[in-house]
Amino acid sequence: MAGGNVIRKDIPVALYYQLKEEIRRKILANEWAEGSRIPSEAEIAKMFDVSNITVRKAIDELQNEKYLVKKRGRGTFVLNRSIGQKLHKFYSFSEELTTMGIKETAKLIVFQEIIPEAFIREPLQIGAEEKVFWIKRIRYMDNKVYAIEHSYIPVKFVPELTGELVDKNGLYKTLRMFHVFPERAIETFSAVNISREDARDMNVMVNDAAINLTRVTYSGADIIEYCQSIVNGEVFHYTVELK
Repeated sequence: MAGGNVIRKDIPVALYYQLKEEIRRKILANEWAEGSRIPSEAEIAKMFDVSNITVRKAIDELQNEKYLVKKRGRGTFVLNRSIGQKLHKFYSFSEELTTMGIKETAKLIVFQEIIPEAFIREPLQIGAEEKVFWIKRIRYMDNKVYAIEHSYIPVKFVPELTGELVDKNGLYKTLRMFHVFPERAIETFSAVNISREDARDMNVMVNDAAINLTRVTYSGADIIEYCQSIVNGEVFHYTVELK
């Protein structure tokens, strides 16, 4: 089946990134089932009307993110479900912890309207001149820091958004107030060492182990948030339900 119309060459988003997200979508939608061999690089290039170099870069990144694995002489296969792929349901940190009876609070550090750099624009799939709200928060669980969070929200979806509303109601509740409903997300987890700045905010040692979490949040077909979080693994952990 041809797939070239999925990749748009008239928007300022790298072709390899568009292709990577389309392959990821196929995996998460089970169109390319776990354990199955995906088409060859040449076949994918023909399907989506892109170069072999573009395909190779997309596949290499998906292999690094534990969606795919290359097997010498056999091809590239979809990995079984893992923490690098998806949790069993959409969730909000604060709402989940409140349900568990744990006191969760967040301190708003930054609320600014900015023109973002490319590493933020690409996952949001926005143009070079489009503005976003940059929201930095320190999150506490029972008065202990468990995460440093940077959220980027395209201004076009909620131009009336303010720091006061986010600080008072939380981000997702505020978005819902403006009829922007977070419905699903794609998350990527990796191990990192805590930077000097984050260590100071978390009151831990520089280079302590932590979880780097990135989230792309959707409302329908719209990408409404790109979020980067550093999570203190000593305070918070994830349980993944595999099906």
